[in-house]
Amino acid sequence: MSGLDYSPATLFELFLSDDVVESIASSSVEYARQKGNHSFQLTTDDLRLFFAILFTSGYCVLPSRRMQWECSPDVLNEAISKAMPRNRFEEILRFIHLANNNALDSSDKFAKVWPLINSLNGSFLQHFPIAQQLSVDESMLAYFGHHSAKQFIRGKPIRFGYKVWCLTTPLGYLI
Repeated sequence: MSGLDYSPATLFELFLSDDVVESIASSSVEYARQKGNHSFQLTTDDLRLFFAILFTSGYCVLPSRRMQWECSPDVLNEAISKAMPRNRFEEILRFIHLANNNALDSSDKFAKVWPLINSLNGSFLQHFPIAQQLSVDESMLAYFGHHSAKQFIRGKPIRFGYKVWCLTTPLGYLI
């Protein structure tokens, strides 16, 4: 099957495998327990639907995330509002976690995201289209919250965020 034959869902599952989604779901449930919510449950199907809503809301940008569920016809997104109730989406958003807080290295600033980063890096390497010319460059990941690893670079389109190094193919595939 060539890369052009993949559906968006198939491509998504190439990079976020069942094991990764299950790990995120169990870490999120564990975090909810730590925060005192013992009734919170999260299935892998709910988590995949949550990711689909995040991707869709990133494509159809509104001033407020909650507007996706408003009854006003100019902002209502029926695909989102019928797929998952707003309160359920916000509950998942409140408890989503990528790693178990009890097993984190306190000296590592990125300990909470390493499980996902390592999994994605492995998937990117496994599925990248072989190319002779590769490009190495830096890129900024936008972030406006507080974190000691965040950088500010004046004069760039994305001025606040994390600087990362990227290896890409001529077609733009991020390895």
